[in-house]
This record gives sequence, C-alpha cells and structure tokens, in this order.
Amino acid sequence: MVVNWYRHVVLAVSLGILISLAISYYSFFGSELSWSELLVNPRFLKNTFFSFVLALLIYASNVGMSLLVSVGLNKREKKTGIAMHRRLGNTLYFFTGIVTSIATYYLFLGLLLQLFYQISFADYLQGSHMRFGNFLGVVLLSVFILLIVFSFAYRDQLRSLELRNKEMEIALQKNKIERMKEQLSPHFLFNNLNVLISTIQEDPVKAEQFARSFSKIYRYVLERLDATSSTLAEELKFIQDYIYLLNVRYDNAIDFYLAEEVYDYQKVLIPTLSLQLLLENVVKHNSIPSEGKIRIVLSISEGGLKIWNEKYAKPKEEYTTGLGLKNLSSRCQVLMQQEIRIEETAGEFSVIIPLSQKEKV
Repeated sequence: MVVNWYRHVVLAVSLGILISLAISYYSFFGSELSWSELLVNPRFLKNTFFSFVLALLIYASNVGMSLLVSVGLNKREKKTGIAMHRRLGNTLYFFTGIVTSIATYYLFLGLLLQLFYQISFADYLQGSHMRFGNFLGVVLLSVFILLIVFSFAYRDQLRSLELRNKEMEIALQKNKIERMKEQLSPHFLFNNLNVLISTIQEDPVKAEQFARSFSKIYRYVLERLDATSSTLAEELKFIQDYIYLLNVRYDNAIDFYLAEEVYDYQKVLIPTLSLQLLLENVVKHNSIPSEGKIRIVLSISEGGLKIWNEKYAKPKEEYTTGLGLKNLSSRCQVLMQQEIRIEETAGEFSVIIPLSQKEKV
C-alpha cells in the first residue's frame, strides 16, 4: 500500500483546525463574544487546541489501522492467491474506520481531559461525554471524515489502475517482441533446417514427418504471437511436435513424461510458449548424454505447473544471462500477479509456473 503522507498531513491539519474551531465555537455559542474576542480568549484557545490534538490523534489512529488492514489483506492474498472483492474491501476499510474513530475518541478524550483539565477517569466515565447524543455525533463526524478520505483514495485508486493498465500494455508489448525474437531466431531456424537436410538424405519418410512437425510449430508460433496466454491443452499439443524435433535432433535423448493429473487442468491458462521456452532451457543448459536420456517431467505441484529435469552439467559451463526465465517470470507477474518459482539442487532443476485459475476439465 502506497501512502501519500503529505496529503495525510494536510488533511489531518485542515480537518483538525476546522473541527476544533467548530467544536469550540459551539461550546461558546450564546456567550455573546465576537470572533475577535474569542480568538484572544484563553479558554477558547485552550478548548480549540484540545480539540485539535484530539482530531489529529483520531486521524493518525485511522491511518495506522488502515495500514494494518492493508497489510493483513495483502498477506491473505499472497497466501490464498485470491484478491478480496473491491466492494468488500472498501466496506471493511469503512467499518474499521468508524470503529477506530469511536474507540480512539473515547480513549484519547479521557487521556486529554486528565492532561488538560485534571479530570479523573472516574469522573470522565460519569460525565456528559458518555451520553448517546455525544456518541451519535462522533459517528456522524467519523462518517464525514471517512467520506472525504475515501474520495481522495478512490481518485488515487483510479489513477493507479490507469497507470497499471498502461504499464501492463507496455510490458505485454515488450514480451511479445521478446517472444518473437526468441521463437523465430535464426539460430533455431538454421539448426532445424540443417537437421532436416541431413534427415532427408538418411530417411526421407522421417524427414517428411520432421518437416510437418516443423511447419506446425511455426504456424502455432505465428498464430499465437498476439496471445498473451493460452490454454494448457493448446500448449501441450504444441510441445508434442517440439519434443519430436528435439528427439530427431539429439537422437532420442529427451525422455519426456507427462503426469496424469496434468490432463485435469487443460482449461487452465498459462503464458503462451512458456513450455517451449522451458524445454529449450533444459537442452541449452545440459549436455546430451552419450548413453541414456535427459528425463523431463511435467506435473502439477504446489498449485502450479511444474517442469522438472535431471541435470547433466556441461564440461564447460557457458555464460548465461537468464533472460529467458526472467522474461517468463515477468509475464507471469503481469498476467497472474505471481512470479515463477525455481528449485535447484546438485542433480535436479525445476520451474513452477503459477496457474491463473483452478478450473479443471
């Protein structure tokens, strides 16, 4: 929660001055003293300062309580992954504001009466301040102050939402360009064309199947460049052809296993081409074993889509910027308000993509 402290200070002081002058004038109403006489009257000035301090304390308490509620809601959202409805959240803020105003009014009023006028708590509790009319006045005043504060907060919320939408649009455009560069890179194109040429000479039938899978991949990439997310079913269908290309290229060195529970989440949305990026990442950062295969497992874990692989360290580790995973994490943050999770040990590596919804087939 971003706090505009300058605005809070201005509002607190302004409201404090207006409320304290109104209360003090009401207290001296009927005394037949003019404004000029009231402004130099010691009792009037003392009452005004008393009310001003009380108003500041109540306002500060409301700000503190709002921050606590905001922190609590943020923790709840991170834990459950579900944001509270805006109307329900505003109702909660408004209700806690009124309760805080009433509670702090009676608490600080008792403390200030003892400090300014040496009135004990026993006398305070038995005094006129505990009447229902006074309580009703506090409630109405709290509602008035909260409406003013909420009007500013609502305007800030609209401006923040507008800025967020612009930032999201820019981020999505950048990611779109990055995906285009990654998926249609000359390196990827030339590697597969070289494999195709060599396969034509060795096995024309296999080469034809390779070419068909290759064309399907590029057709899917071109069709989905404008899509920020795709269903898991669409991505699974796409990577079947991609894995076939990898196995032709690396002589069946990729052992890809798809867990059964993944099929229950085919309508779930994930960032477009995210699985291809992670598979390419496995091949890029592991050496191809002369015997055996690189095992890759796609499963559901901890509320996300997990892709796990065995590690086969290269003899000489290449320098990497990690840009691919950073871009994917940024896309997940924009689309799902969660980043990817990376888990790594000496012999294993896995990435968990957050799921945008829990809907199953």
